[in-house]
Amino acid sequence: MNYYRGFIGSYTRKSSKGIRAFRFNDEEFVVEDFFPVEEPSYLLLSKDGETLYSAMKDGDAAGVLSLNLSSGESKKLTFPGERTPCHLAWSENALLASNYHQGRFDVYETAEGMITDRLHSFQHTGRGPVEGRQDSSHIHFAQKNPYNADILVCDLGTDLLHIYRQEPAFEKVSEVLLPPGSGPRHLVFHGKAPVVYVFSELTSEIFTLDFSQGDYRMKQAIATLPEDFQGENTGAAIRITPDNRFLYVSNRGHDSLSVFEIKENHQLRLVEILSTEGDHPRDFNLTPDGAFLLVGNMNSNTLTLFKRDRETGKLQLLKKDLWTPEPTCILFQP
Repeated sequence: MNYYRGFIGSYTRKSSKGIRAFRFNDEEFVVEDFFPVEEPSYLLLSKDGETLYSAMKDGDAAGVLSLNLSSGESKKLTFPGERTPCHLAWSENALLASNYHQGRFDVYETAEGMITDRLHSFQHTGRGPVEGRQDSSHIHFAQKNPYNADILVCDLGTDLLHIYRQEPAFEKVSEVLLPPGSGPRHLVFHGKAPVVYVFSELTSEIFTLDFSQGDYRMKQAIATLPEDFQGENTGAAIRITPDNRFLYVSNRGHDSLSVFEIKENHQLRLVEILSTEGDHPRDFNLTPDGAFLLVGNMNSNTLTLFKRDRETGKLQLLKKDLWTPEPTCILFQP
């Protein structure tokens, strides 16, 4: 019986020793230690699936680790006095790293899969209206637009999407201002249309932006929480299904998943909101075939597994309280 396999990034402030590996099928779910490293808070696979990359800390230094999954060879590149990156992504052959605490967007070079150098480090400044959360720039996410040359960089601290280009020189070319105090955190692109969905951490909204005319135009803003919810919440992860029919987000505080149908006009319709059966769903991910959804609840040190209805998008709880310490990133292997 075939397994779904992947890796879990985590904090190592308590009992985690680093990167953990998981596998599951209809009969069992197994989680185990995989590679010891300090604070592997976000993970990324190479395009061929042969190399695993991880944000990392090493004493008073921080940077990125590369690990060949076949040979076990590893190489790290760290810098004294820096903070651990919070997100990693690809643009062509460059590895993009977002640094929340330092308001910085970094670009790393690789050779034969291994990290070799940091090519660029772009420092951002500014602030937003939310005291304590937007007192300075907080770069949280970067992603290459699959439809053009843009690289979109989410700045939670200034409510901006910074637009970079890699060619002819790696540089910022423009920016998009989102609603004040929203705090853009993560985003996903529609796989068949020039549309991007941006999830705000501070207001728990999804902004639908259309860029079919070149610039990024807001088409919809939709809340991810029940209208009667009065507590504190911060938006976390956002994912789109392989068939581009549904979109999911996780809410920390309400501790829930919100399920949205993507309509023909690419705007969203709320399908359901359900509990993650744990505390602080920092990240979740879909299996490559879109059949299952796995959530990492950071504060309760648990994983929750759901089966997904491909026609309605709704989720059915399969397993909960699967122990793993401080999960911060869920990554499936192809």
